[in-house]
Amino acid sequence: MMFDGKKADDKKDRLSLLYEKYGGKMFAAAKRIVGSTSDAEDALHNAFLSVAKRIDEIDTDDDDSIRGYLFTVVKNEAINILRSETDGVGLDDAADASEDVVLEFERREAYECAVEAIRAMDERYRAPLYLTVVMGHSANEAASILKRTPGTVRMQISRAKKILQKKLKEAGYEL
Repeated sequence: MMFDGKKADDKKDRLSLLYEKYGGKMFAAAKRIVGSTSDAEDALHNAFLSVAKRIDEIDTDDDDSIRGYLFTVVKNEAINILRSETDGVGLDDAADASEDVVLEFERREAYECAVEAIRAMDERYRAPLYLTVVMGHSANEAASILKRTPGTVRMQISRAKKILQKKLKEAGYEL
């Protein structure tokens, strides 16, 4: 297993490298779910305890799969913390609350994935997509701003949307 040129052979090194690479983002994801820093730290801690137990079974060389696995584990740990805090709440209310939290987390995660995919796009596709979808310009206005023909901009927007759909589908989001 290698991260940023670092080789990890033993379990401790592998866990340390996973924490270095993903710990911050996992903490942020947990905090969005639970709302408090201390609960997010607990969720992150519990997630890495779970990962440590299964480190030999995990393919840490596949970046996409390990990222998905780690974020699923921390999401579940954060939800477990929320559930434990709702012990005094009725079961139906707790179930609805945890479902809402999961949906909100998944929505934010999909948004972050989309933003990342757009940032990674070639400028010729990113600029027209940004101007039309985010800024609200028409294709003709975007063409004028970018000094391109309206037909070219429409084609680039279409291609950008296809690229974005492909990236989101590869990340496991259904459209």
